[in-house]
Amino acid sequence: WVSGMIGIGMPNSRLERFEKAIADGQILMMVDVPKTRVEEFEELIRGHHPEAEIEGTEPTIPAFP
Repeated sequence: WVSGMIGIGMPNSRLERFEKAIADGQILMMVDVPKTRVEEFEELIRGHHPEAEIEGTEPTIPAFP
C-alpha cells in the first residue's frame, strides 16, 4: 500500500507526450487488451468517436501476451 501511494506521486515518463493535450482539456484513454483484439477495439472506438486520435500500441511492454 505504501509503495503504491509513493508511486502515484511520481510522474510517468510514458505520459509526457500527452501532457499538453491533457492540459488543453483533451481526454487520454489507455486500454490494455490482448494483441489479437487491438484492431477490434480500434474499430469500436472509431465507430463511437471518429474524432479520436489512436496513437498506436506498445508491443514491447504487453499487458497481455
